[in-house]
Order: sequence, then structure tokens, then C-alpha cells
Amino acid sequence: MPLQLREGVDANMDRIMEIQFKAFGPDPLDQTLFPNGVSPDSRARMTEYARRDMHGNPNVTFMTVVDSELDNEIIAVGKWYIYKQERPESEWNKTDSREWGEDTNREAINAFFAALGEQRRKYMAGKPHCLLGILDTHPDYQRRGAGAMLVQWGADIADEAGLCCYLEASAAGYHLYRKKGFEDVDAIEMDLSRYDGKGHSRHICMIRPAKAA
Repeated sequence: MPLQLREGVDANMDRIMEIQFKAFGPDPLDQTLFPNGVSPDSRARMTEYARRDMHGNPNVTFMTVVDSELDNEIIAVGKWYIYKQERPESEWNKTDSREWGEDTNREAINAFFAALGEQRRKYMAGKPHCLLGILDTHPDYQRRGAGAMLVQWGADIADEAGLCCYLEASAAGYHLYRKKGFEDVDAIEMDLSRYDGKGHSRHICMIRPAKAA
């Protein structure tokens, strides 16, 4: 089988971030957060934050899909948070402070991440669970099953540990998540005109229930 799962390591970080940046495109939210595209400054900051998570957060795993027919090129990436133990409020109820580049729409990006945090605290708080924070496939290699492999990896971890899974779905990934057993529980709505953008952004908060023992 040409597509294979591999854990991401530091040497892969440039390719991992390249795929994430390639995923930014015509989506109205992306255009609002980065109205002039993602600058070198923002790329560097986001790459550093990703490295910090990879090396400093024991709950984070970057999984990749490589294509053996493309010299094991990484074509997709998923970032899973695996929380197998109950966490104290001092850990789950803190804000992850980040400095965004000058080119970003800081009001919009802060509002978006605040909304993500609010919903995650509302539904998961300190409970053991698996959270899919990022799922991106390079545009040239979509619809080959790479995204499904990355979702299934986390679902299998959750099933083995008896945990539920949580994520926020864009329209592009929604039907895949439904096929993998995720159910709608809420939504994050943003009127982008409030942030000098155009249109409306909607992400569906979804939970995949824990499998019965």
C-alpha cells in the first residue's frame, strides 16, 4: 500500500508546516485571519509554536501520511492531543498566549481561538479524551484516503483507552468525521464582517462517543 502512517519528527517540521500553509486558500476565515496571505514572519512564528508543542507537550502527537511511491513524501498531517488522565483545572483552564505576526488580523484570530477554547472547556474540560487539533492534506494529494487514515489513528487510540474524541469541523472535513462516528454537539459561528472580512465562518463542534467496554 503506497500510503503509510508515520509519526512526525522535528526533521519533518518544514514539510508539515508547508502542508498547513498550502491548506490556507479561498476559505473566508483564512482570508480574514491573513488578509495579505501568510507572511514569512507568521510562518516562522507558527512553525516555532508547532515545534514547541512537538517537544514540550507530552500529550501531543503529530502523525503524518507518506506516499512510498513519492519517495516517502509527506502528503498529510494530523495533530492529536491524547489526554488519558483527568487534568486539573489549572492545566485545562489556562490560555495559551501567542504573539501573532504584524500581517495577521489580530482581532479576528484572537476571537477565533478564544471561541475554540471556550467550546473545548465547555465539552471536555479536564476529562480524559482525544482531541484532533489539525488535519490537513496537501491539495495535490487529496481524496486518496490520507485524511481518513489520520482520523482513524486517533479513533483507534481512543477506543483502546475507552475515550471519547472531540474536534471542530470545517465544511471540508465534516462528512469524513461523520463517517468516522463523530456527532454534532455545537457550532462556532463568526460574522467575518465584524473583522473587516467577508462572509460567515462556521465550524461544527463534534464528539465521537467512547466505545463501550
